[in-house]
Amino acid sequence: MLALIVIFQSLALVLALWVSQVYYLLDAEAVRLLNNTTENRAQTFDSTVGQLIGSMVAENENMDEKLVSLAKKNGKATESLYLDNDLYNQTASVASDTLVSILKQNHVTGAFFILNGSNANKENSQAHSAIYIRNSTPNTQDSTNFIMEIGPTAIAKEYQIATSIGWNLDLQENNDNDYFDFYEKPIWAASQYKGSEMERYGYWSKPKDVLNDNQKVVCYTLPVLDENGQGYGVIGIEIDLSYFSQYYLPDSDLLYDNSFYVIAGMSDNTLDLDWFIPSGVLAKADLQNNDQLQLKALKNEAIFETSLDKLGTMYASVRKLKVYSDNSPFIDRNWSLACFVPRDVLRENSASVREKLNYSIVATTFIAFTAVLVLVYFFTRKISRLSKYVRNLSPYDEIHFKPTGMREIDDLTTALQLLNLSLMNVSKTTSKILELSLLPIGGYEVFDDSKYVILTDFLYWLLHIDPGTQISKEDWSEYYNKLTLHRMEDHPDIYEYYDEYTEKQLWLRILEAKQPSGLVGVVLDVTNEIKENRRLANELDFDALTHLSSNLALKREVKRKLKEKPDEIGAMVFIDLDNLKYINDNFGHDVGDRLIIRASEIFRYFEKYQGIISRISGDEFAIYLHGYQDQDELRKIINELYKYSETFSINTPDGENVRIRFSAGVAWYPQDADNVTDLLKLSDFAMYEAKHKEKGCLFEFNRDYYLQMSYLLENREAINRLLDEQLIRFAFQPIVDLKTGEFIAYEALMRPLLDNFKNPKEILAVAAAQSKLAQLERMIILMAFQTIDEQANEIGDRTIFINSIPSQILNDEDHLMLERRYGKIFKNIVLEVTEEENINMANLSNKVNLFKKHGARIAVDDFGSGYSNEVRILSLLPDIIKIDIEMIQGIHSNSDKQNLVANLIDFCHKKGVKVVAEGIEESSDLETVIQMGVDYAQGFYIGRPLFEFSKTNSSLKKQILDLQKKCNNKMKLIKKI
Repeated sequence: MLALIVIFQSLALVLALWVSQVYYLLDAEAVRLLNNTTENRAQTFDSTVGQLIGSMVAENENMDEKLVSLAKKNGKATESLYLDNDLYNQTASVASDTLVSILKQNHVTGAFFILNGSNANKENSQAHSAIYIRNSTPNTQDSTNFIMEIGPTAIAKEYQIATSIGWNLDLQENNDNDYFDFYEKPIWAASQYKGSEMERYGYWSKPKDVLNDNQKVVCYTLPVLDENGQGYGVIGIEIDLSYFSQYYLPDSDLLYDNSFYVIAGMSDNTLDLDWFIPSGVLAKADLQNNDQLQLKALKNEAIFETSLDKLGTMYASVRKLKVYSDNSPFIDRNWSLACFVPRDVLRENSASVREKLNYSIVATTFIAFTAVLVLVYFFTRKISRLSKYVRNLSPYDEIHFKPTGMREIDDLTTALQLLNLSLMNVSKTTSKILELSLLPIGGYEVFDDSKYVILTDFLYWLLHIDPGTQISKEDWSEYYNKLTLHRMEDHPDIYEYYDEYTEKQLWLRILEAKQPSGLVGVVLDVTNEIKENRRLANELDFDALTHLSSNLALKREVKRKLKEKPDEIGAMVFIDLDNLKYINDNFGHDVGDRLIIRASEIFRYFEKYQGIISRISGDEFAIYLHGYQDQDELRKIINELYKYSETFSINTPDGENVRIRFSAGVAWYPQDADNVTDLLKLSDFAMYEAKHKEKGCLFEFNRDYYLQMSYLLENREAINRLLDEQLIRFAFQPIVDLKTGEFIAYEALMRPLLDNFKNPKEILAVAAAQSKLAQLERMIILMAFQTIDEQANEIGDRTIFINSIPSQILNDEDHLMLERRYGKIFKNIVLEVTEEENINMANLSNKVNLFKKHGARIAVDDFGSGYSNEVRILSLLPDIIKIDIEMIQGIHSNSDKQNLVANLIDFCHKKGVKVVAEGIEESSDLETVIQMGVDYAQGFYIGRPLFEFSKTNSSLKKQILDLQKKCNNKMKLIKKI
């Protein structure tokens, strides 16, 4: 235990270090210092560059003013200053003053002034007169170190500036696209953003060899503008890369070994190393072989991680630099400053602390653990001897511990001796309490080393033995076998015991447990408990109202009969009372209960045939008959039930004598099913068929009909879920105008979102069987309007056809809601109605009139399917007729169909009714209906139903227009003839 405590303390220390995040805080502090260093350098850089840009702008504006004045004084345009020799010399003098001033005031390695043409070589469009002065000691203001690279020698003499070896009068453009950007970009910016502040036009070039002398420099240039803001040259500065690193990116503020600064472009966590400005040789050597350097942002740390070939994994802190103003057209070329540090170097302090702490924890734990083991060995020897003595004790021995010399241990052994005496007294007391208790419980104990068995008084009483009699193991074995002779099947620890002396049936629970010294057991009289459980089970087996078998008892007894006589014939009769709802609604449930009781008396007719009669639920009963060799014999018995029931009736409170009527279904064993669950299910289906075809009759199960219609029963819950959760959506099939070839409408086709239903017909069939067509109609109409409203922008002025259930009509409240919420989209609605043979024309007319009243149009669907005719068209006054698919498919080769459709088209067009041809699936049928003058067409050839609005098919449109043109030419030719 002490060793575990030592280990626990060590683990607690490690956990404390982990929870307190000591290592993380050390790393975080290193990251903070890195970020602060980068931030300070970026701020210093931004401030220095800002001062440089401010100085350049001031010098440029001063020079601009002088050159514009010079041009006006001589009556020349500023952009032609270089053309006149004398005027150019004066211009060069003004510019040289500015350049010298810039070199003396700023830490730059060069300054230059470039005009838009050449004074010395006027015919060369790529030559530019320029003055380019470099300062070899930019940290001093001594002009003796100035060198003229380009410019007139008169300027060199005037300022006593030496000319370089590569001196030239002009600056030549280079064919490289990016070479002359330091000249072109500022002038372009000035032309694009006239009237802006000068800082907006400034441009920083990437490092380049401007004078082709193998010396890369960074340039900053501003445009030189005339009085109209038009650029005719630039003024700029250069900073040599080595000086740039020395002055703007000094290594002095870097806190870590092998760290360095880099300036480059950055986007999407990637440094663009096409160009970069390093702070030293280390950065240049490690970055020169990369075009792009991907940086990975670290979680919870404001730094990035990357890998370099020579330095390995690096951490980088990155800050954007303000080399451009926020409104500069070159803002997307902003520079970023990155400070790189090797990961191992950054985390060197935390790694060192971690290593020392780990070593110290391991060392102290080992030393403490060793010390504990040594101490424990010396102090536990006496305890081990004491433990050995205890193991050798018998449960019935008195305890006498020898002193160990350790005060705490001796106190414990003394307490144990007292506890031993107390336990012995408690044991005696408990035995006495059991003897005096009135609970029917007793115990026995069989010792391995004893000839006799100890019994409590209850067992003496149970076995009718005189109390205190010694019972040998042999006698107890006989008694025990008698007590455990009859075990209950469903209760393995309860035994049936018949007491011959009192002539009573008892039930005993006997529990045993092995002990080191033998066996102990408990005998409990549970007779009252078993009797109560059987009483409750009996109540569960019988219906409280009719005292017929319960559903549970029916299933159990049927299973038993099938198991006993599996080769004989049986029949499950499922019965449903036809008039219980009428009785309950009109006379109350008390009279309804009387009807159920009276009906149960009818069904007891089967008791003389050993039938199992059960009440399944409120008005449903089931009877099972079994043990017959001939199905006809059993059928005759069942059919006698209706004749037997003719004399049964009840009197209602209003004095009416009501006969008890019921519908029934029969399923046969083993012909239809071989188990009770399926027999109940199939007989229920047969009863369902009777209820819906001919109430008050008995139908036998028909498997063919079941296979066709079983989904009506199986999907009773599914239709409720579909309606409650509105589990449908709409697919949209386009309807094309046969005059223009455009999609002018879509038909909204219902699609179920439940696997229970394969198509809308199954939904309609189940809804009809469950009397839920009104709910289905309401859901379809409301969801269709909602869908159309939500997608109004995509639909535009096109029309949506909505299928309606002709026999159903919305209530006034729903119509008012539709008008209030969706009144603006009624004009885009066409309500489709399909006429049926037995339809209520009054309901249909009301529906049609209500929708027409709000601006919707009406279409008669499936015209020609058998019920519709011209008279009904006149009665409904529809706007559109949709000719049934059976009339359209194959019409190109069927003259009878052509005659019927032609007459219908003629009739409809005379009444102002548009005609839609449904089911167009091939081009020949499309051509035929166009020739016959059909207005619109719909079908798979036009477009399949989709869950989005399909766009007009250009090839289909061309085909329709070509067919229309062909048809028109044919008509013209016929008229001429």
